[in-house]
Amino acid sequence: ERQSGKGANQIGTLHRAGATLWSSHYDSVKNLIDMYEASCVVVESLKKSTNQQIRGQANGIYKVMKSFEIIFVLHLMDNILGIVNALCQALQ
Repeated sequence: ERQSGKGANQIGTLHRAGATLWSSHYDSVKNLIDMYEASCVVVESLKKSTNQQIRGQANGIYKVMKSFEIIFVLHLMDNILGIVNALCQALQ
């Protein structure tokens, strides 16, 4: 559950892929871990779409999201990017 209200929806969002700061990558990974179950629910609901292309893509994404590998990689990236983020903050 996320708080709603003025400006509250900006907290805990996924960043665009174009953002190149290490902190934005770290924040994206952390937010995806926090919103993992909600993301799975959204993708699962897309599996019921009337559009066949969307339904097919959602099926593939859902299988990947529920795999051990993606969960392992997310947590590994969280650890690594946490260290890199701390290093970057110290160097700044």
